[in-house]
Amino acid sequence: IKTDYLWKEVLTKDSLTNIIQNYVQLFEEEVEKILPDGKIKKEKVKKLIFPRYHQLDSVSKMLNDAKQNGAGKRYLIQHSAGSGKSNSISWLAHQLVGLFDNSTTNTIFDTVIVVTDRKVLDTQIRNNIKQFEQVKGVVEAITEGSKQLKTALEEGKKIIITTIQKFPYIVNEIGELPGNKFAIIIDEAHSSQSGNAAGKLNETLAKDFEKVQVDENEFIFVDKDEYDELTSEDLVVDIVKGRKMLTN
Repeated sequence: IKTDYLWKEVLTKDSLTNIIQNYVQLFEEEVEKILPDGKIKKEKVKKLIFPRYHQLDSVSKMLNDAKQNGAGKRYLIQHSAGSGKSNSISWLAHQLVGLFDNSTTNTIFDTVIVVTDRKVLDTQIRNNIKQFEQVKGVVEAITEGSKQLKTALEEGKKIIITTIQKFPYIVNEIGELPGNKFAIIIDEAHSSQSGNAAGKLNETLAKDFEKVQVDENEFIFVDKDEYDELTSEDLVVDIVKGRKMLTN
């Protein structure tokens, strides 16, 4: 019957304890309330959230694969609008930090880096990941530039949230820390940045569209005709092409 996955996969002892331990989350959300006099009042409400099936499924599959194969593999998660992407990223990031391999007691990743765009960095993703934080000091949001990023990487911060503009810098810094292993979660890999969205998302874009600045000291060159189709993934691919993909 159509609901058999519920008994076979979700409500088993192991699955249920995993959901309660790693997914169920009580968090605060700001909502607008209309008062009798017509005024709008903002108030914080507490919400208890459980993972939806597709969230539990995708996060579990990635965690299991990383546990088996270690660092160095790539994954793509396709999602639709309103599918709870921010929560999926938060659950994945926090669980990757505590992921141990089967043969030893070592964690698979030393640091998890969440790469997002400037607009989202200041709001949803950062707030979400912070709210899921159970031990203080685990999450570091990079708001003060590359120096703060370098310090966070060197200090071995567990979860670092940064922007696509700093990705070239991250690749360089990871190369200088060969003893550490990193998980990189790139938010909205395929989202279009054409037109106005490009201006908002990448504030550091140069005025000459053939030359695109991706970091304080770094530029990539793109075909003027193809510029409108440039996505976050294109930026990442260009940066990775320019350097050998690091095993860690």
